[in-house]
Amino acid sequence: MESVELERTPFAPSVQNGKTAHSGDTPVEQFVQQELSRHAHHQRRLLRLSKSAKEFGPLPIVLGVTGHRDLRPQDIDHLEEILRNEFVRFQSDYPSTPLVLLSALADGADRLAAQIALTAGLRLAVVLPMPAEEYEEDFSVESCEEFRALIAQAEYLTELPILAGVTREDIRAHSYNREMQYASAGAYIASHSTLLIALWDGIELQKIGGTSQVVKFRLEGIPEPFAVPRSELDSPDCGPVYHIVSPRISNTHTVSRPFGTHRLFPAGFGSQKEAAQASDDICARMETFNEDAIAHADELKDRFRQSKEYVFSGHARKALHEKLTATLEEDLDFYAIADVLSQRFQKRTKTTLTLLLTFVFFAAAFFELYSGPFPEPIMLGLYLCMFLTGYLSHRWAAKNNLQTKYLDYRALAEGLRVQFFWKLAGLNDSVADYYMRKQRSELDWIRNAIRTSTIEVAHSKEQPLGIDSDRQHLKLVYKHWVEDQAKYFAKAAHRDHEELHKHEKTVSAVFVAALLAAVIQMLFVHSPSHYLILSIALLPVIGALIHSWLQKNAFVEHKRQYDRMSVFYHRAMRHLHTLLEEDRLEDARRFLGELGKEALAENG
Repeated sequence: MESVELERTPFAPSVQNGKTAHSGDTPVEQFVQQELSRHAHHQRRLLRLSKSAKEFGPLPIVLGVTGHRDLRPQDIDHLEEILRNEFVRFQSDYPSTPLVLLSALADGADRLAAQIALTAGLRLAVVLPMPAEEYEEDFSVESCEEFRALIAQAEYLTELPILAGVTREDIRAHSYNREMQYASAGAYIASHSTLLIALWDGIELQKIGGTSQVVKFRLEGIPEPFAVPRSELDSPDCGPVYHIVSPRISNTHTVSRPFGTHRLFPAGFGSQKEAAQASDDICARMETFNEDAIAHADELKDRFRQSKEYVFSGHARKALHEKLTATLEEDLDFYAIADVLSQRFQKRTKTTLTLLLTFVFFAAAFFELYSGPFPEPIMLGLYLCMFLTGYLSHRWAAKNNLQTKYLDYRALAEGLRVQFFWKLAGLNDSVADYYMRKQRSELDWIRNAIRTSTIEVAHSKEQPLGIDSDRQHLKLVYKHWVEDQAKYFAKAAHRDHEELHKHEKTVSAVFVAALLAAVIQMLFVHSPSHYLILSIALLPVIGALIHSWLQKNAFVEHKRQYDRMSVFYHRAMRHLHTLLEEDRLEDARRFLGELGKEALAENG
């Protein structure tokens, strides 16, 4: 593949002549804290609509990387070329989608991929398996300098906490506990990647936190304690691996087909072709979302603030503790984008359906006129015109996937709503772990989008916000999520009930009118009346079309769902109010977790 020079993403961080922003005298903790703060600003900027949104959409494709630390020096040029070509291919295939490389920045493959990604114009996201000062114990002095230089060029920095029941002292020596920290970073990379790139010799080892284990995580799913428990009936959270055969110094055996590339897929597909198609569909749908965000950027700007204000007002955001604003603002922005796009395609879907049914009615009317009082060629021509226009409208809607986009973007927005309020409540759970777990393939992109849109800066060194802040945030969740949703579903159920009742009365009326016209023609009119016959033919058509419109818009199903959700949220509102009044904050937080899971199940 020819190397082509592509424009660097407008969100990429600036590098001052290749120099890092720190001096050699900067303590590691102070340096990392400065980087955490700087990356928080980058991330808040990422999802905001601006002129740069004309070039890239908000949803990134995340390319995770894992590989050997001891790559052979003579192989570096070959591996660089393969990586560069793969990055260029993704940029070419998905021009509206920003690309992010997710790396732990260990020596060897992790850093090689990071360096090539930066030169190719990708963004860099870094996940550290433990506090940076502990992690640097793995590196030489020269390696530490390279590590810090790469961190300074990253847009995202996540520092994973030490696992429960383990202390810093436990992970300082090369031991089981330290290896478990590496495994937790591998699990994070495997779960947050759209595609995992593995620079691996292909030899499966049982080493905890090693390359082969990370590949296994990606292909077979992530086990406990690195992921939430799941039912055996749930689809494991897994995905494709791009395997680059990479010899290593510590393996003296000959590796077959060095530098060969393979696409590895999870089990469960009928064939490799089906597996590849499912993987490509995820990226294609993410690209489509970004294309829509770019194409309708002006509309997003007009309605963006309105959507944000509806979910969580600016006044409420001012009441947040400042430590939360860095990680909440981008979630709210992303929700607003998905919400506005969903509303747009919902409106387009309903408009197209209404036009289609209108064309059907006029086609029927012109045909009746042609076969009755006006047997003129023009009537037949008008019939054909209406028929063709209706058919083309249907084909246009199907080609542009209007209804699919409306439903998918709605599902994405609702998942992001729960994610936002969970985070505000202090819950660390990921919506992607619970959302539509038994649906696979065609809906995988939604879970992937939620994960990749919420790669965040982890402020693991910050002190807890305190009881007063916790109480305030939980009350905000109560007011802006639970109470607002209870009111919304009650109002929506009443609205749809009124709409359904009104249209059902109209359907009954037109069928009664058709029956009366038939009775009048049969009993009181001795010669055929063209107008009565036309009424007898067209009134049932009108009734059938209105009934079809109600069915296609699922008024009955929506009303039932809104009734259920209204009762559900009103019951939740009463219980949560009691927990907050009794100052049982941990119980309230756990209850919000259960509430979110139930809401996700209903949305799914």
